[in-house]
Amino acid sequence: MRRTLFSLLLKEQKLTTWEAFAVRYEAAGRDAAREKGDRRLATASLGRTTFDRWSSGTWFGRPRGEAAELLERMLGHPVDVLFSPAPGATETASAVASVAMRVGSRWPTSSMLLPAGGPAGTWEISGRNLLDGTTAAVHMLSVIKQGEGVYLEDLGEDGRHDLEGFLRPARRGFILGVEERRGDLDMYVQETTSARRSGRPARNPAPSPSIPSAYLLDDLTYGIVWALTQLDDGLLADDQVLDGERHLISTYLSMPRSAPSKLLVDLTASGSSWMGSAFCARHVEQELTDAKEPPVFWTREQSGEEAAPWLFFKHKIEYLRTMMRYQSLSSQTVRVFCLPEESIGQMARYERVLLVLAIALMERLGIRVRVIPHPEYSEVDGVALVPGHRAVVANWVRVPGGAMWAAGTTTARGELRTYASAFADAEGNDVLSGAPNSAGRLQLLSGYLGVDWDWLTARCQSLGEYGVAGLVRPRSRLLTVSALDETLMHLGDLASAP
Repeated sequence: MRRTLFSLLLKEQKLTTWEAFAVRYEAAGRDAAREKGDRRLATASLGRTTFDRWSSGTWFGRPRGEAAELLERMLGHPVDVLFSPAPGATETASAVASVAMRVGSRWPTSSMLLPAGGPAGTWEISGRNLLDGTTAAVHMLSVIKQGEGVYLEDLGEDGRHDLEGFLRPARRGFILGVEERRGDLDMYVQETTSARRSGRPARNPAPSPSIPSAYLLDDLTYGIVWALTQLDDGLLADDQVLDGERHLISTYLSMPRSAPSKLLVDLTASGSSWMGSAFCARHVEQELTDAKEPPVFWTREQSGEEAAPWLFFKHKIEYLRTMMRYQSLSSQTVRVFCLPEESIGQMARYERVLLVLAIALMERLGIRVRVIPHPEYSEVDGVALVPGHRAVVANWVRVPGGAMWAAGTTTARGELRTYASAFADAEGNDVLSGAPNSAGRLQLLSGYLGVDWDWLTARCQSLGEYGVAGLVRPRSRLLTVSALDETLMHLGDLASAP
C-alpha cells in the first residue's frame, strides 16, 4: 500500500515531529487570520493524537473546516490529494515488511523491527541455548549491485541527512542494503563503524560502492554477526565485573578440584563462558607443564553456539597455539569432537557453518581433528589425556549443577582407562578418517554437517579478502577476529585446490 502524499511531504519538509509541525501550523493560522480578518484562525492548534494519525501515512480520511484550510495553505495541495496515495510513491511499507519477513523466516533467531515511516529500526538477535541475545540499530537502504561493489541508490538531500544522523551515535548499528532482484531480495550488511570511518555513504551524493558484495547476508555472514554481537555485547556488559574478579581464576588454580557456582559472580552468559573458558585453558596449561608425552584432547562443544568462542576469544586462540608445543614431526596434536547426527539436525545451517569454521581454525594450526558420531559419548569430559599418566579435566560447556566450570586432575588407573577407551573408539569410528589430508577432512566434515563445500569455500574466499572487521567489529578487548580472518583465507585457498 502506497503512503499518503501528506506523510511524504512532512518528511520532505522536515516536519515529521508534532512539535515542528505545530509551530508551522499555528503560524499558518496567524497568517490566514491577518489576511482574512478571521480572529478564530489566529488561535488554531493541532493535538498530538490527531497529528500522529494524519502522519502515519496510512490514514486516508479528510480533515474539514479550518484544519483543511490551513493544511492546503501550508502544503499547496487539496486535502483529498494530501490524504490519498502519493502518485509514483514507492511501496515503502510493503518493502519493509518483505525485508523483515525474509530475515525472520530465514533466521528465526533474528527479528527486524523496521517502521514503515522510515528506514531506521532495530535488529533483535536471540541466542539458542548458551547466548543471551542482544539488539542493534539498523538502517535500511536501497542498493544496486554492480560487479564487486554494492552501490547506494541516490539518497537525495533528506536521505543523506538521515544516514548521517544514523551513523553519528557510538551505539552498535548496521547498514542494511536491499536489492530487489527478479522478485527476490538480496541483503548486504555492514556495521556503522566501517561506514562511519569511510564516510562515503554519508557525504558522496553520487552512487559509490559503500558495502562490499562479500558482505551479502547469508548463513556465513549471519552466523558471524549472530555469534560475535552476542558475545561482544555480553562481555562489554560484564567488563567491570570481569576485571574486578580476575583474581578468582588464580585462586581456584591453586585447588586440586573446583566447580564454582555461576551464582558466585553476577555475569551474563557471555561473561560466564569467558571466565569458565579462561580458567579451563589456564588449568590445562598448568597441569601439562611437565608432561613427558603428547596429550590428546577431547572437546565438548556440539553446536555452532558452543563452538563460537574458539573463533573469537583471544585466550582460546593463544591456548591452541600454546598446546602446539607438543607437536612434532612424528606426532600430531589430536582433538576429538562428538557430533551426533541428532545434534546436527537441531542446528540451523548458520550454526553448522560456525562449527566448520571452528574446526577449520584448528586444522589450519596443524591439529588433527577427529569426529565421533555416537551420542553415548556426548557427556565425555572436556579432557587432556596423557596416556597412562594423567587426565586433566576441564569442563565449561554444559557443566551440570549450574557450575561455571568443573576442573580437576586424576591419575587413577580406572579413570585413565575409561578416557583412553573413548579416544580409541573415536579413532576407530572417526567420520573424517577416509580423508588423506586436512583439506580432505574439512571437506568430509562439511558434507557430514550438510554445508555445501563449494559454496562455503567460495564465500570464505570472498569474505576473507575484505576481512570480518568491516562486517562486524568486536569492541571488547577480550575478543579478536584475526584468527577467523586467517581461517577464512585458509578455506578460501581450498576453493581452487584440486
